[in-house]
Amino acid sequence: MTMSEKRTYSLFPKTLDQCIEPLTRPIFKTQGLAGSRIVSDWASIVGPGLAAHTMPEKISFPKGQKTGGTLVISTENGFATELQHMSPQILERLASYFGYTAISRITISHTWVATPETEPPRPPLPTLPKDSARLADSIGDDALREALQSLARTLSGQP
Repeated sequence: MTMSEKRTYSLFPKTLDQCIEPLTRPIFKTQGLAGSRIVSDWASIVGPGLAAHTMPEKISFPKGQKTGGTLVISTENGFATELQHMSPQILERLASYFGYTAISRITISHTWVATPETEPPRPPLPTLPKDSARLADSIGDDALREALQSLARTLSGQP
């Protein structure tokens, strides 16, 4: 860096997209503007529900053109049928997002690996007080009384 070049600093943090986009721009330059924008804006293009199960993998255009391309979308194995069904809507969203038909065909790949998400903790099982089995003592039907007492023992943690 020479003395005449000024380095700009910001007091505010940058988003991850702002940091990654300058790095990926040379990689996607051969695919035109559509390539980098599809990757960085995937969730806003197709929606968060679809973006949770899919990821754009590759874009290929006919030689010398930047329209009518083929987008390869990697997806979970169980989600491929739904993605195939939604292909016309995805193509429409891509066309409206870019303002022209950048992508005209979608190919589905089963190579996407979902990131492991932490499961929410399970709620604790309901418990009853230890002496709750005695509440069924006044029931006249023997089978019903035994069933309720057994249930009360199970829920109170007794054998």
